[in-house]
Amino acid sequence: MPRFGKAKAWFDAAHTIWRNGEPLAGRGPPQPGDLLGFTWGHAEICHVEMLIVWGSGPSCRAIGGNTGGGGALQREGEGVYVNWRLKRMVAAVANVVDNPNY
Repeated sequence: MPRFGKAKAWFDAAHTIWRNGEPLAGRGPPQPGDLLGFTWGHAEICHVEMLIVWGSGPSCRAIGGNTGGGGALQREGEGVYVNWRLKRMVAAVANVVDNPNY
């Protein structure tokens, strides 16, 4: 069984359904339980959160560790929080709901 030591490892070609603001051809829309990858100024994905609600607006609802309340992302956050995230800040979405096998 593969091991995932880096956040970017979850976003391989078989599981990525959305990248840089656009859905990938032939892939379904993001859904609750999928993983959101953030770059936060890095060249590759460095932070992962789980999607709760995608919706049709500019924001989505997600839960993630190493965060602070009120949407703050910190290197060593104070806990696990549910926050609103701007979709334009999401670098990639990995479908782990329909395709859980890695």
